[in-house]
Parts: sequence; C-alpha cells; structure tokens
Amino acid sequence: MEGDGAARERASGEATGLDARRQHYRRCGLHTDEQVGWLLTRAAERWPDREAVICEGQRWTFAALHDWTGAVARALVERGIAPGDRLLWQLPNSVEALVLHLAAWRIGAVSVPVVPIYREHEMRLILRDVRPRAVAFSAALGARRPAVEMDALMESVGVRPALKLSVGGSAGDGWLPVPEPPTRGGVMGVGLPPPLPPDACCLVLYTSGTTSAPKGAMHASRSLLATIRLWRDTYHFTPEDCFIAGSPITHVAGLLLAVLLPAATGARAVVMPSWDPDRAVALCECERATFSCGATVFLQGFVERYEAGAAPVHRLPRFMCGGAAVPPAIIERASAVGVQAWRCWGMTEAPTATLATPEDSLERRARRDGFPTEGCEIEAVDALRRPLPLGEQGELRVRCAQQMLGYSDAEANAAQLDRDDWFYTGDVGFVDGEGWVTMTGRKKDIINRGGEKFSSQDIEHAIASHPVVESVAVVGVPDPRLGEAVAAFLVLRRGAPWPGEAEIVAHLETQRLARPKIPVHWQVVESLPMTLSGKVQKHLLVNRWHAERSGAPCAG
Repeated sequence: MEGDGAARERASGEATGLDARRQHYRRCGLHTDEQVGWLLTRAAERWPDREAVICEGQRWTFAALHDWTGAVARALVERGIAPGDRLLWQLPNSVEALVLHLAAWRIGAVSVPVVPIYREHEMRLILRDVRPRAVAFSAALGARRPAVEMDALMESVGVRPALKLSVGGSAGDGWLPVPEPPTRGGVMGVGLPPPLPPDACCLVLYTSGTTSAPKGAMHASRSLLATIRLWRDTYHFTPEDCFIAGSPITHVAGLLLAVLLPAATGARAVVMPSWDPDRAVALCECERATFSCGATVFLQGFVERYEAGAAPVHRLPRFMCGGAAVPPAIIERASAVGVQAWRCWGMTEAPTATLATPEDSLERRARRDGFPTEGCEIEAVDALRRPLPLGEQGELRVRCAQQMLGYSDAEANAAQLDRDDWFYTGDVGFVDGEGWVTMTGRKKDIINRGGEKFSSQDIEHAIASHPVVESVAVVGVPDPRLGEAVAAFLVLRRGAPWPGEAEIVAHLETQRLARPKIPVHWQVVESLPMTLSGKVQKHLLVNRWHAERSGAPCAG
C-alpha cells in the first residue's frame, strides 16, 4: 500500500509534469487567455463589412452576424440563462445554429449541439447527462416534429428547461421562436455577462456513437482556440480565403470550419444545410472556395465529379481529409484532378493531433496520417499501455494543447484517460522514425480469423485501389470454423459494372495482400450507412449480413 509520503511525491510529480506542459503550450502561443465568447465581437470590430457566412443564398457580414448573436444572447439572459447554464440544441446546418453557438458563448453559457439524426433513444441519455437550462429544436424536420418529440421526452426524464426555443415554425405552447435578426445599429452587448474563463468548459460535443452510446467531450476556450491557431498558422489562412462547410456544425470539423475559423481569420464560410456533392462543386466554383475538410465521403464527392469533367473554371484546391479511414487511392485520385488533399488524424476529444500540408509529397499525403502538431505527443502502446518502439503498431495515445477537459461521464474518463493526461484513442497505428503517424485501424475493427488478428482498414485500402471501387467497408462476420470471416461491402463508381469477385480477388493478389485477409463474402451496395460526419456505421452492415441470412428485416 502506498504511504502518504509516496502519494504526495507522485502527486507532486504529476502536477509538475502538467505545469510544464501548460507552460510549453503558452510559450508556443497555443494557450492564451483569449475567450471564445469574444471571438465574433473582435471579428466584427476588425472586419465589420466582410462576409462571414453564406447559407442558402443569404449572406451575412461579421457585423450583421454579431448583431443577431447579441439579440439572441440578450433573449437568453432575459429568460434567466446564466453563466455556466447549458443550452442544448439540435438543428441542421443553418445560420440559426451558428448564432445559438455564439450567443451561448457570449454570455458564458455552455453550448451543447446534438446531431439531428439522434432521436429519443440517444436523446434520453444526453438529456439526463446535460440537464439543460435551455433547449432549441426544429419545429419540423421532414416528417418529424422534433420539438414535440422532445417535449414528451423531457417530461419523462424530469428535465424542465427555463427556456424552449423553436426554429422553423411554431412548436406549440411554451415554445418561443429564436429572435429575428435586429435592425443594424443596436448596442446588443451592453449589460451582458462576460464569457467563461479560458479554462472553463464552454462546449460539450457528443461523439458519433457509431458502435456505442454517445459520450460528451467537454472543451474549453483554450482547447478550441489552440486548434484554430494550428490551422491558421499551418495553412496561412487570410480574409481572402473561402471555406466550403459540408460537415454538420454539430460535429467538431463543421464547428471549426463554419464557426470558429472564419471569426479567427476574417475568411468566409459557405455553409451547406446538408451534404450534396453536386451542389458543393457548384458552390465551390461560384464562390471560388479555397479549402474544405471532412471525412472521405466528402472528398470522394468532389473527386468523382471532377473526374467526370465538372467545374472547369475553378476547382477546390485544398482538402484536409480525416475523421474516418482514408484510402490512399482517394488522395491520389484527388491529385490527378487538381485537388491537393492530405490525410490528418484527429477526433472529437483532440481535434487536430496531426497535420500535413499540400507541400508534402504525394506518397506521404496519401499513405500517412500527418505529423504531430506543435506540442502534441503521440505514442503507440501495447495492451498494458507500455510505449512501443518507433515503427511498432499498437493503440495510439495522445496528449496535446487542443485536448478536451474530459468526458461528462466519469466512467468514460476512467476508461480512456490516465493520471498523466494521456488520452487512449482506440485507434491502432504506429509512429515512424521521422515522427509521422500512420493509423491502421480501430481496436474494434480488428478481425480475429482463427486466432490471426488484422485490421479491416488495411483490407479496405487494398480493395479501394481497384478502379471500379468508389468506397468499401470491411467487417468481421461470424464463422463456425474460424470464429470470424472477412466480409466486404462495396459501392461502385458511377456507371462501372460489377466485374465479379474473382477479378477483385485477383487484384488483391497483385497487391500482395495476405491471403487470410481476402474477403470470402462480397456484396455490392448502393451506399454505405454513415453518420452525418462521414463515418461508416459498420454495426449496421453486420446487422444487414445477419438479417439477409436469417430472412428477417434488416434493422437500421
């Protein structure tokens, strides 16, 4: 049993290490005393008449966006929303969603965005976890009535917000509309409480929950603004830049690209209400967009249409790809049509652990997942969480300036954070002798075939290099002899015929893929089930495999 003296010594060592890292982050300029709640105010002072956001044909300057944010912030305060209170909102991409984010931060409230696809099953857990003081929901979303749905759910879990806001129409008694944009010239910020301190939680982002219940990652101004500084300084963004934001702003990539980065750089963001690759290509050409980011599905949308000859006048010049497996082939295809794309590695909990640049070689951009960002430490560890030598594959752990404060759930913290502040990502990969990181899969994506374990991502990359394959997902499915067998679900390029599995297998032989990795079950599908952020929901593919063999309807 550890004595008091030893415990104090260990605690002192941990504190010293943490203090040293914080001092390093400050020296690097990553951690400052800046508060995210003042970001839009400063942008409006510096670039009042520059366009900040374009959405569904409407154009908003920084000054106009600031005035609307101030009006919403005032309404929140008048309804009793105080610093530290939580505003939970569930909206598709829209200017109202941006304004709610920014208004919460301006008055020191905590913004809690939730993806629109979540319904009662997921929202029950989130509402109990957050206990919001204010909520905002769409009055209508297709055939759904989210505000009505949530009214009944909130009552059942004992959540009674002081303020309920509806967007896009009336939601019934007790619901108020989001305030309309004011006439320019009002002094909207007078008397409002200040934003939260830079190290206080201002944002709770729920992970996608593709295989388990969503978890709330808590971020402060320091972690969010550290990420923005890394992007700004690495890619030299200026007010002349234009971003295409197709990812949901309820996810970290969309939040950074559509909300934070424009206010930090003076650039404008074209915010798409939902992802439509044809519309994205047209907007990119019309607005002369210079940058976008997101998962592989978004880059594929651009590349496929450029390969078909779309947008001959202006094409998106730069794309940062991450958030899901990125086959080397898609980076190479992007280069062939004039898009300098690169892989990066990050997650909700640590948005930008690695970056690459357009100046890096195509081989590195296509086959590695970036170099650790300033002040970021990344290690591969074994099953006992011991560091592995460079080049050896294991679970990747990270600690960095842009890391979350922790999860809202203490049990999740215990599972993925240690006393030295390392975050255990669940991603499998290695760090090479030059410091570059390569992700090879997820711990949950390891297929165990007769005791041989290998990554599904490795197989996906090999299959995706075949010219008829647009996208692919590989999963392990039950096998009575080997425990698991390899199954592949493929989406073909537009107009490409299915050549048969024998040709794909022959192609994998030319790739020198180990034979146990070659799929024994093949299925061509119209599309892969994905979250809004572009991650394949592999558990739904496994459900589909089971359902087709049992004759039951396919869940999901």
